[in-house]
Amino acid sequence: MARAPIQAIVGTDTYLAEEALERILEAAVGEDREDSLQVVYGDETTWERLVAVAQTGSLFVTRRAIVVRRADQLKGDEERIGAYAEDPAPGVTLVLMAAKPDRRRKVWKQLLARARTHSAQPKRGRALRAYVEEELRKRGLRIAPEGIEELIDRVGQDLRRLMGEVDKLEAYGAGQRSLSAVDVAAVLGRGLGRPLYLLGDAIAAREARTSLELIDELMGEGEEGLRILATLHRSLRQVRGALAMREAGIAGAEIGRKLLPANMQFKARALVDASRRWADADLQEAFVALGRADRSIKRGADAETTLAVAVVAACRGGEGGAKPSPRRGR
Repeated sequence: MARAPIQAIVGTDTYLAEEALERILEAAVGEDREDSLQVVYGDETTWERLVAVAQTGSLFVTRRAIVVRRADQLKGDEERIGAYAEDPAPGVTLVLMAAKPDRRRKVWKQLLARARTHSAQPKRGRALRAYVEEELRKRGLRIAPEGIEELIDRVGQDLRRLMGEVDKLEAYGAGQRSLSAVDVAAVLGRGLGRPLYLLGDAIAAREARTSLELIDELMGEGEEGLRILATLHRSLRQVRGALAMREAGIAGAEIGRKLLPANMQFKARALVDASRRWADADLQEAFVALGRADRSIKRGADAETTLAVAVVAACRGGEGGAKPSPRRGR
């Protein structure tokens, strides 16, 4: 990465922010940073003090980096930093780390126009999955598509936590050709339990009995009710999308490309087949049932019973007559 006199890291994801900072510092001052790196905090200094620090030379190093954490809290004479942006000190890399800079202010408009900006905005959906897949590729770690789905479903969208679990999977998978979803579940602390994606497949296929059995099993392994509910909801959203596109005459392969990530395209046919088991009115009723379950669980209702009732209501007419599995004694 080529050096630039002003660099801005903007966003609230601390993992991405620190990753970007390390790349900037490596290019700016290398690995030996004892005398070349200075860290200040925006809520403890001012723009004019920051400019004074940047313009004060060093007898020991020719290249310096000044990292300003919480830079969006800087106050003071904004004209000074504006002038500095026009004529930065030679050999100095100024790194502004700002979660939510006020882009309406003249100072931030001017700085961001001059700076090389790095995004630390949280990744969601396909972008998050693509990031995880790229990290796995860099490490030479192969995980089955269902395993990646299990990883993200289980851990959530916190990138720092996800990378921590990837570290564990890397250690676990050393010397193995590929890790399955069951391997991922084991490393994540669920023993050899069933991965969440199986429940998503079952509810999409309107298989109430299988869904109830999986919920009973997952709850017995300590899975969170709201995470199970999120899996049900996401799967039915995909079915609703597939149903709408199929009725619009869109081909199955195109439906898969629009609704599924690249590494899950092999599920496109199953998703289209599942959409044939539902009518739009059925899905509307299913979402109402899941909405009631969400409110009930958040108000303290027993999660397993609530989920079972929701699944029976959602799948009504699919496997008629399915009833909740008997609850385990816990």
